[in-house]
Amino acid sequence: MKSNTFLSVAMLLLALMAGCSTPGAQPPASASLSPAPSPGTPAAPAAKTAIAPTSAITPTSNVLTLTWWTPEFISPRAPQPGGPLMATYLVDFEAANEGTVRVNAVLKARYGKGGVLDFLRTAQPVAPGILPDIITLDVTELEQAAALGLLHPLDELLDAEAVAGLYPFARQAGRFDKQLLAVQYIANLEHLGYIRSRVETPPLTWAEFLAGKTPYLFPAGSPQPLSAASPPEDLQPGVIGQYLAAGGTMDPETRQLMLQEEPLLRVLSFYSQARKAGLIPEHAVDMTSLDDTWADYVQGLLPMAAVSAQRFLIEREGLPNIEFAATPGFAGPVTPVTSGWGLAIVTTDPVRQQAAASLIAWLLSPDRAGSWAQATGWLPTSPAAWATWGANPYYEFLDQQLASAVSHPSGPDYAQTAARMQRAVIAVLKGAASPEEAAQTALSASK
Repeated sequence: MKSNTFLSVAMLLLALMAGCSTPGAQPPASASLSPAPSPGTPAAPAAKTAIAPTSAITPTSNVLTLTWWTPEFISPRAPQPGGPLMATYLVDFEAANEGTVRVNAVLKARYGKGGVLDFLRTAQPVAPGILPDIITLDVTELEQAAALGLLHPLDELLDAEAVAGLYPFARQAGRFDKQLLAVQYIANLEHLGYIRSRVETPPLTWAEFLAGKTPYLFPAGSPQPLSAASPPEDLQPGVIGQYLAAGGTMDPETRQLMLQEEPLLRVLSFYSQARKAGLIPEHAVDMTSLDDTWADYVQGLLPMAAVSAQRFLIEREGLPNIEFAATPGFAGPVTPVTSGWGLAIVTTDPVRQQAAASLIAWLLSPDRAGSWAQATGWLPTSPAAWATWGANPYYEFLDQQLASAVSHPSGPDYAQTAARMQRAVIAVLKGAASPEEAAQTALSASK
C-alpha cells in the first residue's frame, strides 16, 4: 500500500514538473532584485514597492529566477501585439535591475484541468516546492485560491498610495478577510450597444426603456462554468448590475450578494413587463454570454443589445453604425460588474516576495499597463493608465463606467444566492411564474 501511494505521488510530481517546464513556455525575458539569502541568514523584511519603475538594487553574482504561472495571452509567448510587448517589458525590467532577477513565464491553460488554479490545488499538498512565485488568475477564481491559503498579502509589499490609484473595483477584486491578496491587471465590463440609425436617444431608466418600445437583447441564461468549482447555476453580470441598480446590496467587505425581496421583485417585475411588451426577445434565456448577443447586434437583428466593452473596443472601427451608452437601470444607469484577470504572489520567501512585488509594480505602472491593455483590447485598471490612451469619447465613457464599477460578488453563500435568483429570472422570462411567485420561491429557498 505504501509503495502504491509513493508511486502515485511520484507520478503526480513528474506531471507537475513537466507542466512547469514546458519548452514552449520559456520567455527570453527577466528582471532583477537582490538574491535569496544564504542558508542560516535571517531574511530582511520585505520593503514596500510602488506601482512604478523599480529602482535598481546592488548587483551580485547570484541571479534570482521568478516563476510566473500565467495563461498564454498574458505572456511573452502571446501573439502580436501583446506577446512582444510583454517580452519587452520583462527585458526592460531586467535591465532596470541590472540583471539579478529573471522571470520564467510558465504557460498554463486559462481554466479547468491544466489551468493555474488546477495546478495550484494539485501541487499544494504533494509538491509545494514547485509552486510559483507569482500567478495570473481570473478574478472570479481568486477567492478559491485565497481559500487554499496560498496567496500572500500585498499590503506591506506594494505602496499604499499607488494601490489607491487603482479603480475601486481593481482593489476590491483581490481583497479577502481585510487583506489585499491580489490586484486586478486588466478588466472588461458590459454596457449598452445600439444601432445609431434605429435609436435616436438610448434609454437611461427602465421607465424610458418601456416607453420607448425598442427591443433589447441581453444574455439571461446561466453563464458557462469556467471550471468544476464554478457555480452550476449563476447570474449574468448584467443581471447582477440590474439587481444592484434596483436597490440590491453587496457587502463592501465580503462582496456577499444579499438576497432581498424588494429589489428582486423590482427586477422581476421589469423583466415581466418587458417580456409581455415584446421588448426582450424570447431567445434571451438561451444566451449564455455577450458573444451570443454580439452576433445578433452587429447583424442588425436587434436595435439594442448588451455588449462586451472589449469586443466593442476591438471591432467598432469597422462598424460605423454602432454606438454605445450606459445600461438603463431602475432609476438611472446600471452599476457595471467587471470581469478580468489579476496578479498575486504565492511564494513565502521574503526576498522572492519583494522581487515578485516589484514585477507586479512594473507591470501596473500606468505607461506599461495602459499600452498593453490598449494593444490587446482590454481595459486598464487605473485612471492614470487610461490617460495614456489619449482623448476619445468612448475612452471617456469607459473611464466613467470603470470609476463606478464593482467587482463580481463572492463569499461562501454566493453560489446558493445566485442559483435562486437565476431560477427566478428564467421563470419570469419564460412566463412560467409571476414576479411575485418567483420572488417568493427564491426567498423561501433561502430560509
